[in-house]
Formats: sequence, structure tokens, C-alpha cells
Amino acid sequence: GTELIHPTLEYKMPRVHYFVLTDSMGGKLYGTALTVYEEFKGENENESGRKESGNSTGEEKKTYYAPRVLTLLSTYPYLTAFRTYLTQLYRLATTTNCMTSPIERYIQNICSEVPAPPPGAFEVELIIHHSLPAKIRFWAPPADQPIPYVSLPFQELFECLDIGNVLFAWYTLACE
Repeated sequence: GTELIHPTLEYKMPRVHYFVLTDSMGGKLYGTALTVYEEFKGENENESGRKESGNSTGEEKKTYYAPRVLTLLSTYPYLTAFRTYLTQLYRLATTTNCMTSPIERYIQNICSEVPAPPPGAFEVELIIHHSLPAKIRFWAPPADQPIPYVSLPFQELFECLDIGNVLFAWYTLACE
């Protein structure tokens, strides 16, 4: 189902979503989105529904959790690598004081300054910060054997479908 993104009173764990946008010419953009919920203090409402901005009654302001979505779009299907990048970036931003620039600058860095690997046996490795354990690897299959779905996270597929439906999904991907 569709879930609207709006502030809530309860904290929600970060979630990752993948999507593909297809234009009218059949070109694809692969997207990875990390939704996190950040705490903020809101205004209290009195019985008549009017907001009270002051703290004159001695009540504490309500704590809300507002969604923030970090998204990467690419013409390359590096969905798993983008997930690792976004989660490590968020972990670095929230648990350390190592970041010297806004988080958006780090996202711009991967979009504008990290090269895509050429087709074949080459790969590009990226390390966000030496305190984070994982290297992020981007690789491209040979140009004569493009396999755009190798980077997809298939764990959810195998958890949700039986073997017949998994085989049918692979069949439809192969026929595309």
C-alpha cells in the first residue's frame, strides 16, 4: 500500500526503498531512497485546537519525528552500493562528529565526482570515512554481456515468494 510521509509521534526505524523510473524512450533511472525520521519539538495545542508557541503553562512541547528522505538516482543499477553509501553516510552524520560538510555535499560528491567504472573487469572502490568498516564497490559487467539486475537486493524476493513465482519473475526479467 501507499504510505504518506508526514510527521509522527512515534519513532520509526530507517527504511530503504528501491525504484526504477522509465522514460518514454525506454531509458531507465534507478533509484535508492533512505527514509529516516528526525526528532523535533512541535507546538502544543490547547483544547480549542489553537497552537500555543509559548511554554507558559509549564508543559513540555510534544516530540515529533519528521521524515527526511535521502535519494540517489542513476542510469546505472548500483542499488546495493547506493544503499550501503546512504546508510553509512547517515550513520556517520548521526553517530559521529566527523562530517565537516553538510550531508547533501557528500551526496553531491558521489553524483558528480566519483567516476562510473568502465564496462568489464574494472571496479571503483569508495570509502566514506576510515572509521566505517565497509568499502563500497561499483562494478560494471562487460559491454557485450549487460546484466542490469545483478545489483538488485534479492533477499526480499526470496523471503516473500515461493519458488514457482521466483522462477516466473526471473523468466520475465530475462524476456525484457
